[in-house]
Amino acid sequence: MSLRVQLFSNLQDSPVAMDTSDFDIASIITPHSKDDDGNDFLTPLSDDFRRKSSLNSKDTRRSLFPSKRLAEDDQLDESPSYKKMRDISNTVNYSQEIIEAVERLESRDLIADGSRAYTLPTIPGKHGDLKSITAETMVDVVNGKYKENFGKVTIVDCRYPYEFEGGHIKGAVNMYTKDQVHSLLQTPSSTDKPHVLIFHCEFSSERGPKMYRFLRSQDREMNKQHYPRLNFPEVYLLHNGYKAFYQTNKELCDPINYKPMLHEDHSADLRLFRIKSKSWTAGEKQVTSRRSRSRLSRNLSFQ
Repeated sequence: MSLRVQLFSNLQDSPVAMDTSDFDIASIITPHSKDDDGNDFLTPLSDDFRRKSSLNSKDTRRSLFPSKRLAEDDQLDESPSYKKMRDISNTVNYSQEIIEAVERLESRDLIADGSRAYTLPTIPGKHGDLKSITAETMVDVVNGKYKENFGKVTIVDCRYPYEFEGGHIKGAVNMYTKDQVHSLLQTPSSTDKPHVLIFHCEFSSERGPKMYRFLRSQDREMNKQHYPRLNFPEVYLLHNGYKAFYQTNKELCDPINYKPMLHEDHSADLRLFRIKSKSWTAGEKQVTSRRSRSRLSRNLSFQ
């Protein structure tokens, strides 16, 4: 007599699908079996049998008891304990990846995402945490020596508009506020080759380095779930800034002129642009949001 008939006298009312074999039924209801001498032998639920058999017991249970088993399996897979263990495992793996990435970046002179070495020759410069290039290297960049290595190069001039208009490196863009620099992170890459940034200001002592660090911090924040990934892993600072570049490479400046920040004709402009350069719309929105939540919390506490 078949196992189906033994279990269910009325086959029409059986909860087991009609095309389910006796073997599959046994895999669910027979967890252990012994031979005539009382010794264990391979059963459909034994570990060795599972490894050797292509039968998926979970799928079999679902076919035997579609509604009940489906609910039980889903509850098991999405239980709080299972989710917590899965999250812990993912956290441990991610932490290990971060440790390995940091060790890789510290052991070799690699760009900030650790994917490869820097393309341009660098010098120590005045800022130990930033990668600096000489005016000579900048000349090579402007003249296209590295165009095969880069998809795009953006020279970011962080001086104030009247300085920029008074003379700048050919091809440079004027970005002196955090909002302007932050907008770079919203620009999608149009090529598989890297988009390289080179920051500078008048002397590359304060404004240029400050915007370099700001961009890197925002880039890290944007990609914090995928460390050490960055939108702009290869960034440089022009050593000694525009003034030094202009003194030896006037022909690569447009117009051929140099206007200092402290020019006597731009005292009012200096005050205006200093104020604007310190503002950051996105940052102010974040602070305002935090303050609003804080006020709301205090108001609710008295209700």
